[in-house]
Amino acid sequence: MADDMQITETSESEKRIKQLSEKVRLTAEERDEKDRLLKESGEKVASTERERDFYAGFTDVLANNPMAKDHKDEIKTKVLSGYTIEDATFAVLGKAGKLGQPKPEEPPSPVGGSATTTPPQGGEKGIPDMTREEKRAALMEAEKRGDISLT
Repeated sequence: MADDMQITETSESEKRIKQLSEKVRLTAEERDEKDRLLKESGEKVASTERERDFYAGFTDVLANNPMAKDHKDEIKTKVLSGYTIEDATFAVLGKAGKLGQPKPEEPPSPVGGSATTTPPQGGEKGIPDMTREEKRAALMEAEKRGDISLT
């Protein structure tokens, strides 16, 4: 009888050890699943925030780099991968060879103000293009019209 009791105690203790081992394994799996879900959730939030920041700041980028509108999707991809908007813009436009190109000039608007505005005529030269004599002649003409005074 003593042998039967010892066998029963051994099998009960083995059952208990197996139950506890299974419980530890399940707890570890639950913990790992929870960590994975938290990480995925954090990544989704970060991605959404980067996309929001992209749309909020892209208009500012367009003001400085009008060529960026042609590469919006490429810039967005870079921003979503972790770049700042400015860094992504420089990377994409630099690679495309469009960085540093001048903004398209808009004609001056005659709206507002009390000064008379006349758009420049096609035949007139800009001041940087004029020779010294042409600049002097333009000053003399402006003085005759009364636009400027040398006194």
